[in-house]
Amino acid sequence: MLNKTRIVTALLLVAIAATSVAKPIKAPGLDSAVKVIRDIDGIPHIIGNSEHDVVFVQGYVHAQDRFFQMDVSRRTASGTLAELLGQPALRSDVQLRTFGLRRAAQRSLAALSPEMQAGLQAYADGVNHFLATQPLPLEYGVLEISQVDPWTPLDSVAIGKLIAFG
Repeated sequence: MLNKTRIVTALLLVAIAATSVAKPIKAPGLDSAVKVIRDIDGIPHIIGNSEHDVVFVQGYVHAQDRFFQMDVSRRTASGTLAELLGQPALRSDVQLRTFGLRRAAQRSLAALSPEMQAGLQAYADGVNHFLATQPLPLEYGVLEISQVDPWTPLDSVAIGKLIAFG
Protein backbone atom coordinates (compact mmCIF):
# COMPACT_ATOMS: atom_id res chain seq x y z
CA MET A 1 0.00 0.00 0.00
CA LEU A 2 1.31 3.42 -0.98
CA ASN A 3 1.98 6.01 1.63
CA LYS A 4 -0.36 9.08 1.46
CA THR A 5 2.61 11.44 1.56
CA ARG A 6 4.12 9.75 -1.50
CA ILE A 7 0.84 10.02 -3.39
CA VAL A 8 0.45 13.72 -2.56
CA THR A 9 4.07 14.39 -3.48
CA ALA A 10 3.68 12.58 -6.80
CA LEU A 11 0.51 14.51 -7.60
CA LEU A 12 2.20 17.81 -6.76
CA LEU A 13 5.16 16.98 -9.01
CA VAL A 14 2.80 16.14 -11.87
CA ALA A 15 0.91 19.41 -11.27
CA ILE A 16 4.15 21.42 -11.24
CA ALA A 17 5.34 19.79 -14.45
CA ALA A 18 2.00 20.34 -16.15
CA THR A 19 1.75 23.98 -15.13
CA SER A 20 5.31 25.00 -15.90
CA VAL A 21 5.08 24.10 -19.60
CA ALA A 22 4.59 27.12 -21.84
CA LYS A 23 1.55 26.54 -24.02
CA PRO A 24 1.59 28.69 -27.15
CA ILE A 25 -1.73 30.05 -28.37
CA LYS A 26 -2.14 30.78 -32.05
CA ALA A 27 -5.27 32.44 -33.37
CA PRO A 28 -6.42 34.54 -36.30
CA GLY A 29 -5.70 38.16 -35.49
CA LEU A 30 -2.54 37.53 -33.47
CA ASP A 31 0.73 38.89 -34.84
CA SER A 32 2.62 35.88 -33.45
CA ALA A 33 2.17 32.96 -31.09
CA VAL A 34 1.70 33.94 -27.45
CA LYS A 35 2.91 31.74 -24.60
CA VAL A 36 0.86 31.07 -21.49
CA ILE A 37 2.75 29.68 -18.52
CA ARG A 38 0.73 28.67 -15.47
CA ASP A 39 2.57 28.69 -12.18
CA ILE A 40 2.13 26.19 -9.39
CA ASP A 41 -1.02 28.01 -8.25
CA GLY A 42 -2.50 27.86 -11.75
CA ILE A 43 -2.05 31.58 -12.31
CA PRO A 44 -1.43 32.32 -15.99
CA HIS A 45 1.56 34.39 -17.08
CA ILE A 46 1.20 35.65 -20.64
CA ILE A 47 4.22 36.35 -22.81
CA GLY A 48 3.76 37.96 -26.20
CA ASN A 49 5.40 40.33 -28.66
CA SER A 50 2.73 43.04 -28.65
CA GLU A 51 0.24 44.57 -26.26
CA HIS A 52 -2.59 43.61 -28.61
CA ASP A 53 -1.56 39.95 -28.59
CA VAL A 54 -1.17 39.81 -24.80
CA VAL A 55 -4.58 41.45 -24.21
CA PHE A 56 -6.20 39.09 -26.74
CA VAL A 57 -4.79 36.07 -24.92
CA GLN A 58 -5.75 37.59 -21.58
CA GLY A 59 -9.37 37.55 -22.81
CA TYR A 60 -8.97 33.96 -23.99
CA VAL A 61 -7.47 32.76 -20.71
CA HIS A 62 -9.97 34.72 -18.63
CA ALA A 63 -12.82 33.02 -20.51
CA GLN A 64 -11.09 29.65 -20.17
CA ASP A 65 -10.86 30.04 -16.40
CA ARG A 66 -14.15 31.75 -15.59
CA PHE A 67 -16.50 32.44 -18.47
CA PHE A 68 -19.64 31.53 -16.55
CA GLN A 69 -18.77 34.10 -13.88
CA MET A 70 -18.05 36.66 -16.59
CA ASP A 71 -21.43 35.97 -18.21
CA VAL A 72 -23.29 36.24 -14.89
CA SER A 73 -21.54 39.57 -14.25
CA ARG A 74 -22.37 41.04 -17.65
CA ARG A 75 -25.98 39.89 -17.36
CA THR A 76 -26.19 41.35 -13.86
CA ALA A 77 -24.82 44.70 -15.05
CA SER A 78 -27.18 44.69 -18.03
CA GLY A 79 -30.27 43.63 -16.10
CA THR A 80 -30.66 40.41 -18.09
CA LEU A 81 -29.73 37.81 -15.49
CA ALA A 82 -33.26 36.36 -15.52
CA GLU A 83 -32.59 35.17 -19.09
CA LEU A 84 -30.01 32.85 -17.56
CA LEU A 85 -31.41 32.04 -14.12
CA GLY A 86 -35.14 32.61 -14.52
CA GLN A 87 -37.79 34.28 -12.39
CA PRO A 88 -35.76 34.61 -9.15
CA ALA A 89 -33.43 37.13 -10.88
CA LEU A 90 -36.20 39.28 -12.38
CA ARG A 91 -36.53 41.71 -9.48
CA SER A 92 -32.80 42.44 -9.54
CA ASP A 93 -32.93 42.87 -13.34
CA VAL A 94 -35.66 45.50 -13.06
CA GLN A 95 -33.69 47.38 -10.43
CA LEU A 96 -30.42 47.30 -12.37
CA ARG A 97 -32.09 48.35 -15.62
CA THR A 98 -33.61 51.27 -13.74
CA PHE A 99 -30.16 52.28 -12.46
CA GLY A 100 -28.93 52.11 -16.07
CA LEU A 101 -25.43 50.72 -15.65
CA ARG A 102 -25.32 49.45 -19.25
CA ARG A 103 -26.56 52.81 -20.57
CA ALA A 104 -23.83 54.55 -18.55
CA ALA A 105 -21.30 52.06 -19.91
CA GLN A 106 -22.35 52.92 -23.48
CA ARG A 107 -21.64 56.60 -22.83
CA SER A 108 -18.33 55.79 -21.16
CA LEU A 109 -17.21 53.47 -23.97
CA ALA A 110 -17.81 56.20 -26.54
CA ALA A 111 -15.65 58.60 -24.49
CA LEU A 112 -12.67 56.26 -24.16
CA SER A 113 -9.49 56.84 -26.15
CA PRO A 114 -9.00 54.89 -29.38
CA GLU A 115 -6.17 52.95 -27.69
CA MET A 116 -8.40 51.89 -24.79
CA GLN A 117 -11.19 50.92 -27.19
CA ALA A 118 -8.70 48.87 -29.21
CA GLY A 119 -7.56 47.10 -26.02
CA LEU A 120 -11.14 46.29 -25.04
CA GLN A 121 -11.77 44.97 -28.55
CA ALA A 122 -8.64 42.77 -28.42
CA TYR A 123 -9.82 41.37 -25.07
CA ALA A 124 -13.31 40.71 -26.49
CA ASP A 125 -11.77 39.03 -29.55
CA GLY A 126 -9.81 36.71 -27.23
CA VAL A 127 -12.94 35.81 -25.24
CA ASN A 128 -14.82 35.17 -28.48
CA HIS A 129 -12.01 33.02 -29.86
CA PHE A 130 -12.34 30.86 -26.76
CA LEU A 131 -16.12 30.67 -27.22
CA ALA A 132 -15.71 29.72 -30.89
CA THR A 133 -13.14 27.00 -30.28
CA GLN A 134 -14.00 25.46 -26.90
CA PRO A 135 -17.14 23.99 -25.36
CA LEU A 136 -19.13 26.15 -22.98
CA PRO A 137 -18.48 25.61 -19.26
CA LEU A 138 -20.43 22.84 -17.52
CA GLU A 139 -22.83 25.27 -15.85
CA TYR A 140 -24.50 25.92 -19.21
CA GLY A 141 -25.26 22.24 -19.66
CA VAL A 142 -27.00 22.19 -16.29
CA LEU A 143 -29.06 25.20 -17.42
CA GLU A 144 -29.66 23.54 -20.82
CA ILE A 145 -28.06 26.45 -22.68
CA SER A 146 -26.00 25.64 -25.74
CA GLN A 147 -24.94 29.10 -26.93
CA VAL A 148 -24.21 32.55 -25.56
CA ASP A 149 -23.91 35.99 -27.07
CA PRO A 150 -20.43 37.05 -28.17
CA TRP A 151 -18.44 39.20 -25.77
CA THR A 152 -18.20 42.92 -26.57
CA PRO A 153 -16.14 45.83 -25.29
CA LEU A 154 -19.40 47.19 -23.86
CA ASP A 155 -19.71 44.06 -21.69
CA SER A 156 -16.34 44.77 -20.10
CA VAL A 157 -17.18 48.42 -19.42
CA ALA A 158 -20.60 47.46 -18.00
CA ILE A 159 -18.93 45.06 -15.56
CA GLY A 160 -16.60 47.88 -14.54
CA LYS A 161 -19.67 50.00 -13.81
CA LEU A 162 -21.19 47.15 -11.79
CA ILE A 163 -18.03 46.80 -9.70
CA ALA A 164 -17.90 50.57 -9.11
CA PHE A 165 -21.60 50.57 -8.22
CA GLY A 166 -21.02 47.86 -5.63
